[in-house]
Amino acid sequence: MKPRHLYLILFTYYALSGGRFTAPFLEHQLGLTENWMIGSALALQILVGSVGSSYYGILADDWDARTNAGGREGCRGRLIIMFGGLVVSTVATVLHGVASMTFWQTGVISDGLAESSTIPMSELVYHLILRCIYAMGISATSPVLNGLTLARLERDGRDSNEFGKERLYGAVSWGVANAFFGAAIDAWGFFIVYLTSVLSFVVCSVGFYLYAKAEEARPLSGEQKNEGEIDGTQAQSKAKSSDESLGLVHMKNDDNVHLGEEKKFSDEDYTMHTNRNIQRNNNPNDESIPKQFTFTFLLKTISNQQTPLLNISYIIALFTLYIGMSVVENLIFLYFEFLGGSNTLCGLTVAVTVLFELPIFHYAPNILKWMKSPVWMFQLGCLAYVVRVIGYSIVPESHARWVLVLEPLHGVTIGFVLTGSVAFVDSLMPKGYESSGQGFLSTVMGLGQFFGLCIGGLLEGRVLYRVLAGIVSLGGVILAIGHHVSSRSRLDEAVTSHGVQLQRTKAKAVKRKCSDAIERTGYVQVAEPKRLDNVRLELEIS
Repeated sequence: MKPRHLYLILFTYYALSGGRFTAPFLEHQLGLTENWMIGSALALQILVGSVGSSYYGILADDWDARTNAGGREGCRGRLIIMFGGLVVSTVATVLHGVASMTFWQTGVISDGLAESSTIPMSELVYHLILRCIYAMGISATSPVLNGLTLARLERDGRDSNEFGKERLYGAVSWGVANAFFGAAIDAWGFFIVYLTSVLSFVVCSVGFYLYAKAEEARPLSGEQKNEGEIDGTQAQSKAKSSDESLGLVHMKNDDNVHLGEEKKFSDEDYTMHTNRNIQRNNNPNDESIPKQFTFTFLLKTISNQQTPLLNISYIIALFTLYIGMSVVENLIFLYFEFLGGSNTLCGLTVAVTVLFELPIFHYAPNILKWMKSPVWMFQLGCLAYVVRVIGYSIVPESHARWVLVLEPLHGVTIGFVLTGSVAFVDSLMPKGYESSGQGFLSTVMGLGQFFGLCIGGLLEGRVLYRVLAGIVSLGGVILAIGHHVSSRSRLDEAVTSHGVQLQRTKAKAVKRKCSDAIERTGYVQVAEPKRLDNVRLELEIS
């Protein structure tokens, strides 16, 4: 089995345990009829999930290090973390149904915040706690699986930029499951969420077990080296391919460079940097790399890179983008209902989105190589988002089908941003900290979603999407400035370094030619003056 199979079943669980229908589920099944209720529930869910993502990423890497004894590089620790997370989230989902059958069915919130609500305060608090518990469980899956995938790609000798080829299977199951799920909700109501959550959990559990067995059947790392499956040449080729796809240029010390040869440099050659070669081949005894991932180590890693300004601006832009993404990921179906759309239409919009995600994920390595930098992928993803939400804000009521024309842009945003961000963060992390790095990525995204849902609880309708477009555009401008400044700084540094290197190369070449000329003319240290003239003549000819 491959990580793609885990993405296939896990994203099915995401869809069938609520997914994009979570907001309508809270409103129609649980009775959270006010915007502030739904916004509070989802904001708390995202906040808890963003904090848990980093913790579970660190825990998964630590457990993997403990369980991978005897030289075997498996993933048992990560699978245990994901299984435990699904247990917690499934139990929380089922307990929502228990509450709907045992709590009061009528009543008014005691403090008068929502006199029109039919849900009592005690039940509201109960559901809010369950959403937090659900988030604690679900946050243990995605970043951990991303880290597992990156580690597996590295063990197989594959380029880490092939991550998208594995991730696209999750997009397939997400789109198909949502398409059928929307029609099922129209037919049987939101009560079906409880049943589909349990069934999809069982499927995931079986999948995790089969994957663990398949990993145990793989040869030990030592056996792989003895068989020559990953030799030094392949590793060097892999590192070179990874750097070229990220737009990296290495300065090579070559004594055979001809005199007068010039190397050309452009801004694109320095749009992205990485210490990947250093980090991936780190010495386990290196004191600069801690035995356990910490926030302090993360800050040092970001600030010690060659372009810290680019790192910081990228993180800020990612944060602002997910402020906007929070609404289209969690509240957009409520807006589609406002426009007159059905649950079937809502599910169909996800399927349309996935159709445009698939080719992007599949050709992610080629796209990264063509664009030379994850930064350009991110900028195009932001542009697609801004165009899309502005389009949402002008769709007239009773014409909800028009949103299908805009949905492909969401596929562009997800495909470009996720592929570029995973590559960006992975390039900063040393070997063995793949899940920790992806956990940090999920934390930044989650914090952005939290603030976005807080805004969504205050604003609504067309104004909300126009405000979000402005926030995402601001983040894109910040990234563009950081990218430009870092590119010029890196270009100047590289040109200076190249000039020094070229002078040294020329000096070596002159010295070598002098030696050759002396040898051909027979000149020695005590030679007569006339032989010195022969040496000068030979140098002029050469």
